[in-house]
Amino acid sequence: MNAPLDLRMDQATFLDWIQSQPRRCELVGGRVVTQQGGTWDHSRISARFVKQLSLLLDDEEWSILTGDLAVDVGSNTRFPDVLVARAPHDGKALSTDEPVILVEVLSPSSEDDDFRVKAAEYMSLASLEAYIVASQDAAQCWVWQREDRSERPFQAEPTEIAGLGASIALSAVGISLPLTEIYRGIVKA
Repeated sequence: MNAPLDLRMDQATFLDWIQSQPRRCELVGGRVVTQQGGTWDHSRISARFVKQLSLLLDDEEWSILTGDLAVDVGSNTRFPDVLVARAPHDGKALSTDEPVILVEVLSPSSEDDDFRVKAAEYMSLASLEAYIVASQDAAQCWVWQREDRSERPFQAEPTEIAGLGASIALSAVGISLPLTEIYRGIVKA
């Protein structure tokens, strides 16, 4: 379970402090919140997203990262499971506020945050084009993408993509992620 510590700080202090911490934490509303460790499948699904994105996107144009780089969202600091941003970036930076694609893999304790709180926070970022929430238990993802209209809002509800034969079409970057490659050996057909 995610638990708030009795620590309050601003983003700059948090990003400096977190470098020496043995536990994974986020900054929410100025309070440090510890994050639980992930399961084997959680890690495998995150790694598969990184692998597929790396295979399909030009690494001179895109940076595909694991949950080690922070995303600044208003006054909060989050660590999504997978982050895609335009390259190049300052290699010494501890965070970004310009992700293009974010992925969160569901955990029992994170479901409400991933679908509601983080969805709203992430979709407030001007640079974000797609937010993906991935199940650990089934070949199933929920995808929010910006609409092709002049004001470019996010769709109100996510599109559910399910089944090993399905793919996530990411129109902003012109690729499609096959769920069979993300969930191979993790879920059964």
